[in-house]
Amino acid sequence: MTGNNWAILSPYVIPSELSSKKVNLGDGFILRGIERQIGTFKTAWIFSSRRAPKGAEFSAMQAAGTVILGGANQLSDDFTVWPGATGNDIRRNAIRFVPFGIGLNGTPDRNRGFTENARDVIAAIHERIEFSSWRCGRTVKLLEQAFPELAGRFLMTGCPVLYDSPLLESDQFDDREGSVAVTVTERGDFWEREARTLEFVSKRFRKARKTMVLHQVFGSISPYETWPVVGGLLGSRARLRNLARKLGFHISAPQNADELIAFYRSTDLHIGSRLHAHLLFLSQNKRSFLIGVDERSVGFAEFLGFPLVDPLSIEQELGFNFEVVRSNARKTYTTMRNFLRSLETST
Repeated sequence: MTGNNWAILSPYVIPSELSSKKVNLGDGFILRGIERQIGTFKTAWIFSSRRAPKGAEFSAMQAAGTVILGGANQLSDDFTVWPGATGNDIRRNAIRFVPFGIGLNGTPDRNRGFTENARDVIAAIHERIEFSSWRCGRTVKLLEQAFPELAGRFLMTGCPVLYDSPLLESDQFDDREGSVAVTVTERGDFWEREARTLEFVSKRFRKARKTMVLHQVFGSISPYETWPVVGGLLGSRARLRNLARKLGFHISAPQNADELIAFYRSTDLHIGSRLHAHLLFLSQNKRSFLIGVDERSVGFAEFLGFPLVDPLSIEQELGFNFEVVRSNARKTYTTMRNFLRSLETST
């Protein structure tokens, strides 16, 4: 894929002043998925959506003319293009901001109703573009209820992570089970869900190479956490890693999204609670079973037709016919192509 001449705001980029914020490698999957569709971004034109741009960064955005808003679950009640930005900020600068694969936040208290500023930002964005791209039907429904005057311009394209040639062009899902990746989501009350998943995979896939994959590392992974004398002092995340080791898993904490993408491409099967790992495996024509954590995954299950599982129902879903997913992805990719055409022609 050749390059493009646009800029992008991505949550994958963590600015130095927010160093305590943990990188989510799934956000990097989105960045790479967007690049598959429109070409690679200049490294100097990839900016963080987590803070307002500084002088040189803003100048680069103005030079690009178009700034992609790069996916993830950023549609919350206080949505904007970067922290503190207003609709007037958008109108008085000659920059076209384009939402690309953004989804609803999914946390109940973050999707109760748009603030006045968020409403003005969304309206201002659509004064310069024909269509915007959103990742599931629930997100589009939320927007169309709030902005009936813009109905038809919020396109449900799915997430760009989903679309790659193995899924779109193959005719049979890979059914190998020689290696299994289990992803975990270590927020909230996660122990029961993630521990039961690890136990199921350990028992069901005894001969497979099993890896517990961390998309985010909260705190450091200490070389001493496996010592018995330390066990009673560990937090729940470290205890989960120790459980995985006891069950025969390797622990993988990749340094960046590209490293993890390469690992997943060498792995046969995914079972776990990370949405973008699930979409990445599907994109590679590989089976994946997603354990639902919040509403972020529900919209995808609805439009792609895959089952959301829990640790007690994985076994009964292992025979699921993934050709349903392929068929629905191909249909939705038609909408993605319509959006991509509008990117080239809108001013």
